[in-house]
Amino acid sequence: MHKFIVTLILLNMFSVFLAADEVRTLVITPSGYETQINKVGGSVTVISSEEITNSGHQTVSEILNMVPGIHSVSTGFGGTVSLFSRGHDSDMTKIMLDGVDLNDPSAFGTTAVLSTLMLNNISRIEIVRGPQSLISGADAMGGVINIITNKSITENSVSATTGSNSTHSATVKIGTKQNDFKVNLNLSKFQTKGINVRTAGNIDDDGFDQTSMNLAVNRDFNDVRVKFNYKNQAGRVEYDESTSQARPIYADNDYIFLNTGIDYEYSPNTLLSIEYNKSDFDRRDNGQWGSTNYFSKVEMLKGKSKIIHNGNIVLVGIETKSEQYLGTYAPPNKNSVSEQSFIIQNEFNNQNTSILAGLRFDNHEAYGNYTTFKASLNHPIEDVPGLIVKASIGTGFRAPTLGELYGQFNANQSLQPEESLGYEFGFINYLSSKLDFGSTYFKSEIEDAITYGSPTYYNAGGISEREGIETYINIYPYDNFSLKVNHTHLTTDEKVYVRRPNNKLSSSANYKLDDQIDIFGSLLVVEDHYDVGSVKIDSFQVLDAGINYAPNKSTILKFKINNLTNERYEQISGYPGLPRQIFLELFKNF
Repeated sequence: MHKFIVTLILLNMFSVFLAADEVRTLVITPSGYETQINKVGGSVTVISSEEITNSGHQTVSEILNMVPGIHSVSTGFGGTVSLFSRGHDSDMTKIMLDGVDLNDPSAFGTTAVLSTLMLNNISRIEIVRGPQSLISGADAMGGVINIITNKSITENSVSATTGSNSTHSATVKIGTKQNDFKVNLNLSKFQTKGINVRTAGNIDDDGFDQTSMNLAVNRDFNDVRVKFNYKNQAGRVEYDESTSQARPIYADNDYIFLNTGIDYEYSPNTLLSIEYNKSDFDRRDNGQWGSTNYFSKVEMLKGKSKIIHNGNIVLVGIETKSEQYLGTYAPPNKNSVSEQSFIIQNEFNNQNTSILAGLRFDNHEAYGNYTTFKASLNHPIEDVPGLIVKASIGTGFRAPTLGELYGQFNANQSLQPEESLGYEFGFINYLSSKLDFGSTYFKSEIEDAITYGSPTYYNAGGISEREGIETYINIYPYDNFSLKVNHTHLTTDEKVYVRRPNNKLSSSANYKLDDQIDIFGSLLVVEDHYDVGSVKIDSFQVLDAGINYAPNKSTILKFKINNLTNERYEQISGYPGLPRQIFLELFKNF
């Protein structure tokens, strides 16, 4: 705790932050259409491509740890990830890739894809905290994370990385325009021998390797835009299952994500869209006691219209969704469910004030009808230039999984969705082009929690609460210097809601020395907290640093050190965090 306080004091003495361009940043995840981030009534964070490049991180789950309100823990590189948004359980946050649902029907907790999703072709990440079921449907009680891939047609590049633990990677990016077709292709390979992911047991390194491909094709036909996005990633993760193992333990993963659709600009004030999404999950675990197969699929068809009229932006949407779960432990009698949804939302803008309200109606094959709502306010204070007050209230739900409803173990077909009522209020003060800061209070009340029990799962009675405050400050005194600092304070019981610290601070810095040299770094500080069984997780600080050197406009040489001080720490009891690692990367643009 003393280390945590010292770090807070030091950061307050020396901290300075990021660009005022974020005021003009457009986001699509909160409302279903492009909105200026400073007009949104809820809490939104955008991780830009520049921040991704300068972070030194390799996976999406690592960089998400730098976002206020988000805490991500892992059992090792490529291992199981649990992600907690504002203290919500790991299965209460929806994760999407280009709008495609990544939540695996066969998985427990956070989608298994997150642990192996690399940053090499990610252009930005939008994180919306608080209940977001109005636009995103089930599993969005804690928020939504939308990971957006690179679709640039101007970038043609190759990059290669080598470093500690026999880590090697290579990426090829090709962008082109042919006969009005805009094409982006990304091919990458990553492999590492890793570390021994358990403090007790086999003394062996647990490696990870993966190959991935992204393809984006777009074409505009006057008022019509056609889009096609495809991603495939396949690899192997080694892990330790117990203290003694008689055979190699690993999991093979093969995931496919497809997003295709048409946008039609019917008039300057009317946009019509139709979209088809598909997620295929193929996981094969080779464990100590044998092999286990998990196959699942999610398909969605979405239609929506956006109409602008007299200061109102009206969004009307219909969706149909189906889930299927096959494999070793798949439900024996019923392995699929479907649902239909209807959405209506209105955003009213009066001068600079924005008020948004909407309803969502879901009809689920298993548990019937369900209704959610959301309302938010964004209001600038005229007497205080730059000051914006924000507030939102909404409901969210988590639908029972196929395994919980119809599975082979402890299934209960009478389960109802978990429900939440969440609200928040706060402010942002864009004090000047060199300083902005803000703070948000949030609270969520959850009932009908789906609980594992004997003989079946059941909806628990009573209400559980998640409550806290998120605070940030940005100071940018010079065009070539920036630093981000944010702090999250939760008031939940750490022994009940394990792996969620009451205090967490993160910061990231960038200093552009000249046209050739760019220095960057980040710091993550986590207060002591508890794991399952009241096992204490000690506080820790992880410092990363690196430097970019550009000898010419087309070449960048990056040197980075992760965990600079070689801090020994655990995120999950019995699983050590990564030690000091050194990497060298060469990037060449053509």
